[in-house]
Amino acid sequence: MGTANKKYEKLFAMYEDLITAIADIHDPVISSLCTSWKSSKSAYEQALKAGVRKSQIASGLEQGLRELPMLLREVENGKRAQVSKILHSSVARNFPEFFRQDASLLAAIIERSKIRNAREYYAVRHRIDELEGDTGALDECNLLYKLVDQFDS
Repeated sequence: MGTANKKYEKLFAMYEDLITAIADIHDPVISSLCTSWKSSKSAYEQALKAGVRKSQIASGLEQGLRELPMLLREVENGKRAQVSKILHSSVARNFPEFFRQDASLLAAIIERSKIRNAREYYAVRHRIDELEGDTGALDECNLLYKLVDQFDS
């Protein structure tokens, strides 16, 4: 199985794991996410039958993973931390290289003190979402906010 196929399989498994783990949490954002995943799975099956490559779908799944923390900020306060932990666990179990890739990318961004493109922007935003509320990470969070502000300008 090629690298792109493995990435697709890992991301698909991560989403399946995540949705299964959060399905019983009563929250409108979670309900919408679960419904969206069911529709997406069907669309992916159809796309694959129509000749779309797994690598193309994997790119979309990975971008969705990067945007998930922003979406999950809308989950009710009392449930947000639980859902974030579930997301982190699902990624760690199914697609751990995601964290390694992001750590390497973030190190490069911080070293050059500049975000160059949307992929880097979403990686920085993802890290900010992970750090928010962690009082021990204020310096890193402030540095990342500065990079995002510069990119947005």
